[in-house]
Amino acid sequence: MSATLRRFVVVGMRRAFLAVVVLVSLLTIFMAVTPQGKAAFRAALFVPQVLDVPFKPQPWLTGDPVRHEVTYPQETGTGVADVYRIPDSERRAAVLLFLGANAAGRDDKDVVNLGEALARSGFVVMFHWSPTMALQHNIDPAEIDKLVRAFQFLEQQEWVDPERVGIGGFCVGASFSLVASADPRIRDRVRFVNAFGPYFDAGDLLFQVVTRSRLDQGVRTPWQPNRLTLKVFANELIETLDDSVDIELLTEKYLRGESTDAQPMTSAGQTVARLLEGVSPEEATGLYLTLPEEFREAMDQVSPSRYLDDIKAKLLVLHDRDDGLVPSAESRRLAAAMADRGGVRYTELLSFDHVRPTSGSGAWLLIKEGFKLYRHMYGVMRAGT
Repeated sequence: MSATLRRFVVVGMRRAFLAVVVLVSLLTIFMAVTPQGKAAFRAALFVPQVLDVPFKPQPWLTGDPVRHEVTYPQETGTGVADVYRIPDSERRAAVLLFLGANAAGRDDKDVVNLGEALARSGFVVMFHWSPTMALQHNIDPAEIDKLVRAFQFLEQQEWVDPERVGIGGFCVGASFSLVASADPRIRDRVRFVNAFGPYFDAGDLLFQVVTRSRLDQGVRTPWQPNRLTLKVFANELIETLDDSVDIELLTEKYLRGESTDAQPMTSAGQTVARLLEGVSPEEATGLYLTLPEEFREAMDQVSPSRYLDDIKAKLLVLHDRDDGLVPSAESRRLAAAMADRGGVRYTELLSFDHVRPTSGSGAWLLIKEGFKLYRHMYGVMRAGT
């Protein structure tokens, strides 16, 4: 190689190296200084932490979170919650999460992992627990007020930046979080709502459960609801009855799974039994109108569809397309109904079991769905930055 060519190669390598150094420096500054860069970096670390992948760099680059129990006043009694946070003096963004009627407990490994991953991402995370809904698989409208009070407690903590507090949840808990965010006591201060697998209208979801069919843009297709969904609505329908004999009979059959040929004695009990066995859409409409007015009003009370004008926060919705607990069309309806006001992101995934990441989907699908989750979580991180 001639001296001239050698100098040309050396100069080219120096320039290339300098360009790389400058690029890395600019990228580092972008990640460290700009809100967009911080959000992108945090989302990139968060996603592997919650997916079934061997590479999980988040703990290498972040501080260790602590978990501690807090209590807060409710209208009657005292609420109990777990808080995950980095133990320093910095006032951080915060998110209140509600698992709803999910049976996962406070020590469930996925719950703990989620709390720690979000804390490492810069959030204070507070899990609101409902023994009634989680242990008894009920839909309890009283939890909406409790969520509002939990939010008020969270935003007042010395380690929370009150300007960056959001709320979120899973399944029924996601829908309750949406309703709570519309409450006039907090709606102007809720920065964002992150809803995983919500329903749009509780009455419509009940129709889909009892007709064993999904309704999407006017098209009805067969659907077999998950056992948990069936159990939740069985609880709700049985609670509308007054006759103790019918209550015990239907509880044995539809909640405990005991085989019996006995039939309810009252017309109300017979209506509930027919709904739980499954009916046609036409029959469901007539039977629903015979249910107590108090029950139908409660269904409206816990439906996000009734509060669209009062939800002011940025809205991020994520759903598993083949969800067996809540049809994904419910989230699509929610996103479409609020699209005109702006600030809405909807993400649909294929590799989740309702709201839990699954393995065995194949590497390429995992990469594609992981990128969707990254984009969604970027929105969450950005809202909290």
